[in-house]
Amino acid sequence: MEARVHQHRSVTSAGRRLRWGAWTGLAVLVAAAAGCSSSGPSSSTTSGPVSITYWTSSTQSEINYLDSHFNSTHKGIKVTGQYIASADNTTAKEVAALKSNTEPNIVIGQDPSALPLLAESGKIVPLNKPLAAETAALYPGIRSALFYKGQQLGLALGGVGNYVLFYNKTDFAQAGISAAPTTWTQLEADAIKLSNPAKHHYGIYLPLGSSEWISYEWESTLWGNGGQFMNANDTKVAFDSPAGVQALTTWVNLVRKDRAAPTTSYAQAGSYDGAPAFASNAVAMIIDGQWAVSTFSTAHINYGVALVPAGSSGQSAANIGIGVATVFNKSAATNKAALTFVQWLGQAQQGAYLTSVSGGLPSGPDQLTQPLVQAEQAKSPTYATFAEQLKFGHSRPTIPAYAAISQALSNEIYAALTGKITPAQALATAAAQGNQAIANGSGS
Repeated sequence: MEARVHQHRSVTSAGRRLRWGAWTGLAVLVAAAAGCSSSGPSSSTTSGPVSITYWTSSTQSEINYLDSHFNSTHKGIKVTGQYIASADNTTAKEVAALKSNTEPNIVIGQDPSALPLLAESGKIVPLNKPLAAETAALYPGIRSALFYKGQQLGLALGGVGNYVLFYNKTDFAQAGISAAPTTWTQLEADAIKLSNPAKHHYGIYLPLGSSEWISYEWESTLWGNGGQFMNANDTKVAFDSPAGVQALTTWVNLVRKDRAAPTTSYAQAGSYDGAPAFASNAVAMIIDGQWAVSTFSTAHINYGVALVPAGSSGQSAANIGIGVATVFNKSAATNKAALTFVQWLGQAQQGAYLTSVSGGLPSGPDQLTQPLVQAEQAKSPTYATFAEQLKFGHSRPTIPAYAAISQALSNEIYAALTGKITPAQALATAAAQGNQAIANGSGS
């Protein structure tokens, strides 16, 4: 997704990196990779420690930490990390490597949206059985993103990202509002009360334009109303439902009927979440992620954070962005060593380390009791709320067509917010385009 901070794979995935261009032509490359891949794992005749390599977009200091700590406790395995590219470019690098049979044993930090493409190579080792315990320890909203066609293609790592509601305490006090809204109905009422369009000040910021951040944020309203993004077997979209229409109507009303949200975008180059609107006090509320905390603190905004308001289901909801570790099939010995390394990465202690260096959040609740995470929480008054939001998290569907579906959805949401079509028309059009992308097979 768009990136103001890379920090770590999953903070980036959560809300700051949008990867439309990276998908162009990748399905063709992966198909070619499948055609030239070996029929099975090669045999290993080496003696001594089993050597394995992983690719990452993390810093060299993080690579050094993982290598040294794993190797010192696993004498029969030698792991070596290599920086591959920035997070936006990793998928293309991986596809090219699969095509030429030069892929590593493991990739860590992979966005799960690329897993179906990589799986077409036939080289991913399923993790269903060997990492069942580590997967069960993850937050429920994370697990579904690891599976495609019944196969677990990766393990989520510590350092995930989500978003919460930021609100301006000074604005709330001046308006006589004592607490953050807990439902979208309350939010709408508060936003109206906080708005003064004549002075270009509004109660809430809703994203405008054409980017995945729009659909990514709107999905929380859909889920909060009890709606679903896809049907049960991921064969058709399901957001064009009464719950979806209600969710988009809420957004449209805030912008057009209530005049409680700006009609112009505050997105900046490489940033689609509109954080400048809140930082400049143009709005009193915004839904945003951990990456925005430093921006708002630097702007000296007296802010608080709260869970994303609940919808008609009575439940809060938010998207979770994750980074995963994926194992590629090489040989029996190296596959076993690679699984051991990924299993180690999935332990609470390593998850806490990855969380602390990423600026992100735990991938499982067992990491919250680790000293490194507790130290991070002690430094940040917003941390506990972000962590609490993980209990109500969801993940984007891991399907080849997701990028095309989300692009169509964001375009139609924007059309509705600008009054060109109704919410029902917007979702019906996006659904038709999304289902066509699914039928095409690759999302193209």
